This record gives sequence, C-alpha cells and structure tokens, in this order.
Amino acid sequence: MVSKEAIVETSLASEQSALRESATTFKVNAEAEGWVSESKGLADFANILFGGASEQTDRAPASYGDKIGAGDLAVEEVFRTIETDARQAATSLQQLDLLAEELLLTGKVSRADVISFESALVVAQKSYRSFSEAAGIAGARGNTGLTGAELALVHFASSIDAARLSADQLASAYASGSQGVTASS
Repeated sequence: MVSKEAIVETSLASEQSALRESATTFKVNAEAEGWVSESKGLADFANILFGGASEQTDRAPASYGDKIGAGDLAVEEVFRTIETDARQAATSLQQLDLLAEELLLTGKVSRADVISFESALVVAQKSYRSFSEAAGIAGARGNTGLTGAELALVHFASSIDAARLSADQLASAYASGSQGVTASS
C-alpha cells in the first residue's frame, strides 16, 4: 500500500521534472533552430587549448545571422525570420516561466530546478543577442520590415525580464531553505 505522503512527493517530483525538462527542451530547440551555437563541452574546449584538433576546427559554426542570410537575402525576408523566431522564443520562454511560477507556489524548489531555469535564461539572452545582431546586419542594408522585428524583440526582451525575476525568486526560495527536495530529485 502507498502512503498519501509518497503520492504527494511523487507528484511534486513530476512537477519539478517538468520544469527541468522544459528548460532542457528550450535550450535544445534554441540550438536546433540556430539561435545559439551548440555547446561542445569541456572535453572539446580542453582539446583545443592543448593543441588538439577539434571536430569543428575546419569550419567555424555559423552564426544566426549567417544561417538566416542577414547579409545576403532580401531585408524584408530577414526581418520576417527574426520576427518569427523572436516570437517563438518569447512564447517558449513564457511557458517555461509559467512552470517556474507554479513551482514557486509549491515552495519546493530544488537546486537542479534553479540551475536548469537559469541555464535556459542564459540561452534566451544569447538568442536575443543573436536576433539583435542579425537585425543590425540587415538594418545596414535597409529597414523594410524592421518594425515587426523590433516589436518581436521588445516582446522577447520583456519575457526575458520576467524570467529573470522568476530566476531570482527560485534562487531565493531554494536559499531560504524552503526546498524540500534534493538536487537529485
């Protein structure tokens, strides 16, 4: 027979897993979409530092601007792509932020939750920079379609600010000792 306490703990672990899984999904999607460069890890970095060849030494990873043709394609098309991607990123980050807010209501925040959420926030900030840089490249060639891209970037920046507040609240909740779940949960 399963106690009521075990059922509550299982439910709580599932909620926290949802936050961590969503944060991971956000990061993976950002890399897959080309908003940020894929992280190669410490082993590849150490290999480069100590004179070894990296898997990527023969070709540099393409920037987001390169990927969407910010310097080559029609300016309006580039701005439309930036607008679409920034709106998608904002929506995904807002959904992740809602999960963080739900977790905060439980008062049971683990270290792993904080780390996962903050990692996703860093990826969101890098994505924003990528979008802005691409808009700058395209903007040097013209401004047709710029307004929609700018509005999407403002919306994404607001989403990042809201998530930043949630990250601070998650860290405070964890630090205050109100967490009842360990990082391994």
